[in-house]
Amino acid sequence: MREQQRFITDVIIREPAKMIVSAMGSGKTAATLTAARHLLDTFEVQRVLVVGPKLVARETWKDEVLTWEHTACLSTAICVGTPAQRKAAIDADAEITVINRETLVWLWKHIGGIEGWRWDMLVIDESSMFKAGKKRTPKTRVRDKKSGQMRTRKGGQMTRFGVLAQARPKIKRVVALTGTPGELLDLWGQVYLLDQGERLGHKREAYEARWFSKNQYTHEIKPFDHSEKEIMAAVDDLIVSMPALEIVPPPVFTTIPVDLSPSVMREYHAFRRTLVSEMYDVEAVNSGVLTNKLMQFANGSMYDEAGNTVPVHTEKLDALDELIERAAGENVLIFYGFRFDLEEIRKRHPDAIVLNECDTAVSDWNKGKIRKLLAHPASCAHGLNMQYGGHIAIWFGLTWSLELWLQANARLPRSGQKEIVSIYKIIARGTVDERAEAALESKGANQDRIIEATLAEVEKTSSL
Repeated sequence: MREQQRFITDVIIREPAKMIVSAMGSGKTAATLTAARHLLDTFEVQRVLVVGPKLVARETWKDEVLTWEHTACLSTAICVGTPAQRKAAIDADAEITVINRETLVWLWKHIGGIEGWRWDMLVIDESSMFKAGKKRTPKTRVRDKKSGQMRTRKGGQMTRFGVLAQARPKIKRVVALTGTPGELLDLWGQVYLLDQGERLGHKREAYEARWFSKNQYTHEIKPFDHSEKEIMAAVDDLIVSMPALEIVPPPVFTTIPVDLSPSVMREYHAFRRTLVSEMYDVEAVNSGVLTNKLMQFANGSMYDEAGNTVPVHTEKLDALDELIERAAGENVLIFYGFRFDLEEIRKRHPDAIVLNECDTAVSDWNKGKIRKLLAHPASCAHGLNMQYGGHIAIWFGLTWSLELWLQANARLPRSGQKEIVSIYKIIARGTVDERAEAALESKGANQDRIIEATLAEVEKTSSL
């Protein structure tokens, strides 16, 4: 392993609770498995539960265990799939059990709650998944698919975070892994699972009240001027950030601008001003909904009140066709934002494969069998090794989520990539696309300060 990986391994062995912030593709998984092997061998722990995104849980950890000679001996069970498959994985009582985050509530019920909890080491792969920090689901207003009417969905059910929070007293060691810790507001849930509220408080509401101001009209939450320094000082001993290493050359980003027709742009600006698009019979009930509708508009379609797709333009589809043609047969990873994006792209490219519709998509991609792979950034944003299948990625439409943006962009430029990765952004000029691009750059600067505040000086360590 590389020096930085050995450092991560030693930190995990020494510290009972730690958040490791390390660049995506830096080898955190192998380093964590090496530490787990040591802790299991020395009887510091008996069983390890790894929680991660679904595809990562199903693909990455199993492959990584078998990749390294010193970890291949570990018994591993993958608790992903049908109830029967998940039950078989739990019954295997392996040294390492890997589960996707969506299955945590099922696991809690299956083992009978806290009495059945058996794992004394917890590894959270991509800890930012638990940034919301909600132990119970709140009541929500949802639209009934059949009637179209709004109804109230009952709350109070256990959440994924709630499962880990309740199990935490029985867990001796916790390792939180992430390449994107998020902003200050996102830290409470992640830190709570490490120290059970010791540093940032036992309730998220109290954390927000102490260090953040909330606009009563827009509900925007901002930290006070003194908050960042105080929060980072409070969690300094829990978080270690690794300096970024250039394992592979950084990707090359290229903006592909498209111009919408004058008539479409007039309707766009009228919609932005009035919240109503008479031409396409679409209405936004508030500014928050409007922002999302404008992003739909920029991509080429919109959803009306009944959930039907209303076509607006094809400029982005035309640009995508040209990029695929320029790729000259090279494999292409395409990120889409809305369901109608997926449907329209598939109409033009029926040979494309959708990541979350094919269980073998990741392995087939890495074997070079897929020419066009379509993926929502949320479905492949965390931990997947996709560097062997291609070096070209295209954003059909941007996202407002910094985490999804950074994570998705890290799928191809990883250790083992043999080409310079090219990432193309199709941007509709004069639209909300340009605002989203600027917002991602601004959020990135804020997140960089969190990482810099806990940056570790990597010491020379020997592998254990």
